[in-house]
Amino acid sequence: MRADDRLTLLALARPEHLDPRHPEDALGASVGRLLYRGLMEGDPVTFLPRPALAEDARWVDPARYRVRLRGDARFHDGQPVTAQDVVATYASVLDPAQHSRLRTTYARVLRGVRAVDGRTVEFELHGPDGSIDTLLQLGVLPRRDAASPERRPEEIARDGLAGSGPLRLTRYAPDALSLEVAGRGGAFRALDVVTLHDPNTLALRLLHGEGDVAELKPELYGLFEGRAGFEVASARTSGMTYLGMHCEHGALADVAVRRALALALDRPSLQRAMLGARAVASTGVLPPSHWAYAGDVARYAFDPAAARRALVAARGEGAPPLRLTLRVSSQRFAVTAAQAITAMLHDVGVEVDVRPSELATLLSDLRAGRFDLTLLTVPDLSDPFGLGFWFGSASIPTAANPTAGGNRWRFRDAELDASLDAGLRALGPEARRPHYQRVQRVLAAQLPVIPLWHADVVFALRRPYRGLHPRGDGQLDFLLRLTR
Repeated sequence: MRADDRLTLLALARPEHLDPRHPEDALGASVGRLLYRGLMEGDPVTFLPRPALAEDARWVDPARYRVRLRGDARFHDGQPVTAQDVVATYASVLDPAQHSRLRTTYARVLRGVRAVDGRTVEFELHGPDGSIDTLLQLGVLPRRDAASPERRPEEIARDGLAGSGPLRLTRYAPDALSLEVAGRGGAFRALDVVTLHDPNTLALRLLHGEGDVAELKPELYGLFEGRAGFEVASARTSGMTYLGMHCEHGALADVAVRRALALALDRPSLQRAMLGARAVASTGVLPPSHWAYAGDVARYAFDPAAARRALVAARGEGAPPLRLTLRVSSQRFAVTAAQAITAMLHDVGVEVDVRPSELATLLSDLRAGRFDLTLLTVPDLSDPFGLGFWFGSASIPTAANPTAGGNRWRFRDAELDASLDAGLRALGPEARRPHYQRVQRVLAAQLPVIPLWHADVVFALRRPYRGLHPRGDGQLDFLLRLTR
């Protein structure tokens, strides 16, 4: 029997890295946010940053940003979160010897960090940069822990290391970890995270009462929606599922061909078949709820006749059929969607060979340019400075630098690069918005990727727990607001 004051979260991934300075896996980063809070956090609807450990944040001048900590900010051991803890955390990310994956991003923005007094931190920037509020979402460690290399989960649990978030880690094993509520409890006093390895096993465990809550894959929606004893709820995300194209491929280098492929896709039907109502149709790379969303972009309604005409105009009368390879992960959902896309493109005279592979192999081949088309999801575009990582010219992987960025499409556009740079230099949402809206217009016109949909995050909750309101940004603190 499971204790009735413990909530069990079933997951399809292992939370392997909980130290916020070393994010490697999505679930680990989400669980890590329960252990360590940042100065700022993201709003789950608009994705705008808002204060968390910070009481106040303001610009001193265009190159200095000052943050005042809340007076009640505490670690799990009761010690106050101080400016020195913040400085030590950021210094460790900037230290090359620590090998943080975040270093490149943070070093691009930050020249240094210093404590003004016990509760005030000043961030010195290389120049004006509107992404600073998002970078301040980094979880804060006590300075004694931040001075060490990555704190592994087993070490955090074994040594009882103190964090600044609402939960503390008490037990860790690769497929099962336990966290206790650090403050006053609510519907439960402890959270157990159990890793399973396929959606069917997860569904059976949840149905048989061996778990309380789980994120659902699309193939499980129908099993839990409307089922007695369960609550299903979803949230809009900032992620985007897309069909990416190799813009240096002979035919795909022509934007007219890329636009023709967009016209060939019946995206509303595909979305309904794959996700039902649990998604928002993409008009571009950002969802309509996003604070920087631009609705006045080029759109491509399903029109196979127009697609055929566009292909003939681009390639010439009598040209042989266009033959492309579509690379996808081996996940069943991705393969099914890829096969549907293949049928649509076949109807306009484009022959597509679908080649599934394990995710690590797929990503390696995309970085090396070994693809024509690919079907993938950008999990998080909550801050549009991330568009530079995915589409900026400086983010094109090369043989010399395969991890330069996510621009696997080899897309280059001077106007886009200029708008991305201007967006970084602008301070505040109102000043940043026009630049990122211009980026969206360029991407919609030039189509290095064809946006398909913004899929919801969907959770199922077993009674007696109630009040399921998941977040669209992958964070798990909504579990703390459940009731019984």
